[in-house]
Amino acid sequence: MRVSRRLISFLFFVSFLFSCTNTYNSYSYSGYALGTKFTIIYNSVKPLKNLESITDSIFFDLNKSLSTYIPSSDISKINKGNNLIEVDDNFINVFNKSKLIWNNTQGYFDPTAGILTNAYGLGPNTIPKYSVNVDSIMSFIGFEKVSLNNRSVELNKGMYLDFNAIAKGYCVDLLSKSLKANNISNHLIEIGGEMYASGINIITNSRWKVGISDPLIPENTKQKIFLKNKALASSGNYRKFLIDPQTGVRIVHTINPNNGSANQTNVLATSVIANNCMTADAYATAFMAMPLDKSISLINENKSLDGMIIYSDSNNKIQTYYSSGFKKLIFD
Repeated sequence: MRVSRRLISFLFFVSFLFSCTNTYNSYSYSGYALGTKFTIIYNSVKPLKNLESITDSIFFDLNKSLSTYIPSSDISKINKGNNLIEVDDNFINVFNKSKLIWNNTQGYFDPTAGILTNAYGLGPNTIPKYSVNVDSIMSFIGFEKVSLNNRSVELNKGMYLDFNAIAKGYCVDLLSKSLKANNISNHLIEIGGEMYASGINIITNSRWKVGISDPLIPENTKQKIFLKNKALASSGNYRKFLIDPQTGVRIVHTINPNNGSANQTNVLATSVIANNCMTADAYATAFMAMPLDKSISLINENKSLDGMIIYSDSNNKIQTYYSSGFKKLIFD
């Protein structure tokens, strides 16, 4: 079959024009929300004009529902004993996921442990304390005592709900969902160290590259990994702790809800990779409190999880555990 040069030239011109009008660029948007910094990087032919309004709306709704730092939020009212609050879908989603992970971690992830956080002076509007009567508090701890029925939360008097250990991850998931709804499928979202990588970085034609902080020197990078359609969340006792001026003992921000202790363990930091950031966020918190061997077993038994755990051994030397899937994502 003979094709004229004029037709070939026309087809080439159309192809060239199409490629020019679909050139992808990298855009970024950052700000401050949920008590920390957030960054959104995305690849698109043109910038998403309503991105600011999208993020503002998500942050507003999440704070209104789940922020313990806002007295007028639904969760704050529930903690004060108001049982007439009808919670929204955000609350329900976070509650149900928390219940699942609470069960999977044998109670090491427990949103009712917030009363212990406040008792140790590590929560909002609290004064640091170095000696806490744990026995008097433990009767108010236990997620099995909390129920959700028809958008109504049943919480025993004196108990305190706190979803801060999972809310940032959930917010990352909401932002990613909104970007995808606006046809932005290639993006990287990070809120206070919790992140989700969707698709690839079209500009470099590779998976997204992210860094994990060193628990001993947080401003340094401990590890660099590739991420694609996966979430990463990290937790560590270097981020928030108190020092007892009398004993010099470090009181870390991660608390064991099974016995109420807030003493330093040999686990220094955890990083978890999962299919969504809400899940990664919760497990990263749980693994800070769980015994190291239990955390490793849970990761190995769960095909949807990968992890890195930094700990000190019996000789006080720093060691790092990597799951097999995590190792495959590391690059220099």
